[in-house]
Amino acid sequence: MSDFSHHPPPPDGGGADIIIGGLIRASLVDFPGRVSAVVFTQGCNFRCPFCHNPALALSRQSIDPALTLQSVLAFLEKRRGKLDGVVICGGEPTLQPGLGRFMETVRAMGYALKLDTNGARPDVLADLLGRGLLDFVAMDVKAPLENYAAAAGLAHVDTEAIARSIELIRASGVAHEFRTTVVQPLHTPEDLYAMGRLTQGAQRYVLQRFKPGDLVDPDFARIAQGFPEQALADAAEAITAAGTPCMIR
Repeated sequence: MSDFSHHPPPPDGGGADIIIGGLIRASLVDFPGRVSAVVFTQGCNFRCPFCHNPALALSRQSIDPALTLQSVLAFLEKRRGKLDGVVICGGEPTLQPGLGRFMETVRAMGYALKLDTNGARPDVLADLLGRGLLDFVAMDVKAPLENYAAAAGLAHVDTEAIARSIELIRASGVAHEFRTTVVQPLHTPEDLYAMGRLTQGAQRYVLQRFKPGDLVDPDFARIAQGFPEQALADAAEAITAAGTPCMIR
């Protein structure tokens, strides 16, 4: 089994400092072109009212104490040759001090790596990109920058950090997509076009259909609804025509 004990800790004191909140053992849909495991980290710095993973977002404590770092690494070691990718999502993975060390260990097993992020920590993103640890990045774009705090469920969001992350990913040369879960009344049709402009030049922008369920904000769950299909189709067509391939998922 490959584990952190075989490597000296990085200078920042990270390494084993990562909280695992969940594991999908095999997925055909989370990493384009690859059969992947999906590792969920615990905890998030956003409180998006439409988030459908409240158990992951609202707590910094693992929701499954039996799912340890070592058990996940042991599983990945056993699945070498059967899986070819690992997706790391959350919660928000860039909050985990041991993220880079974990990715190095998984990379050493021969896996390709995909990161799902909210883009709030561009310095972490820049470090991972600079170390060549990312084969695919998917960043959630919550809203036009002027409305970001409401979409993130916070009083304030550093939108300069969000914009920097978008630019880092767009210019990285690494396979990527930006994506927005589209939900009324939080978003308007005009917002979709604005987010298309914000991500212009990306490899792909995805409009994701909202699915009702157990949300971070129960009050929002009572009023939330998806967009009409025609409105999504019109936005996807216009964004694509402007130069950014846009799809509906």
